[in-house]
Amino acid sequence: MKRRVIAVILVGLLCLASISFAYALVSENYNLSWNVIGGGGSAMDSASYGMRSTVGQIIGLSSSDNYQLGAGYWNGISAVPMPTKFDTGHGTYPSIFGTHNGTIKPNQTITVDKLYTYPCAGTGGHSEYVAFYNATTGAEMTNGTWNGYQGAGDYHYIEFAAPVTLEGEVTYSYCIRTGSYPQIIHNQTLTNAYGTINCTEFVDANGKRYEDWIPAIRLCAE
Repeated sequence: MKRRVIAVILVGLLCLASISFAYALVSENYNLSWNVIGGGGSAMDSASYGMRSTVGQIIGLSSSDNYQLGAGYWNGISAVPMPTKFDTGHGTYPSIFGTHNGTIKPNQTITVDKLYTYPCAGTGGHSEYVAFYNATTGAEMTNGTWNGYQGAGDYHYIEFAAPVTLEGEVTYSYCIRTGSYPQIIHNQTLTNAYGTINCTEFVDANGKRYEDWIPAIRLCAE
């Protein structure tokens, strides 16, 4: 009887150890996160895939702009995507790098500390510099500089020197300097579920000027 109890304990400890090395698989376009079946426990495996469920586990996620609380063992190892605050969506070709100047007006108050640039397929499209300004006074609110292809993290992101709060229904100015071939939205103005972004002027690497080249970007926060 003692041997059976010891064996059960050892199996339980091995299961807990294996959990600490398991991670959910998440990318920009796909999400293969852990899922829990709260009503029973079992394991299903094939040559290429495995599925694990947990007996009677309560699981949930509560979050705000600044805090996040995950309940349940599996929450501790799930990858949580960076919250998106403003997103133009994907753009397209033609594309070339240069300097974008324009305005942005979110439809709700957001606090952001990173900018993601959508790259054209098969290229290293990115932003090298970004700054936001008070549209009335011209005062700079924050800026960020690219860390290079070999920098820490995803090179499509720029981290701001300091988080910036953009008030809802207030217009701000931006300057974004891009590199390689970022995706472009070929309109002077774009309005979607996040707000409105406008192109005042885009000067490409050859000195040509446009008024309908909006950079395809996403503003995020940790």
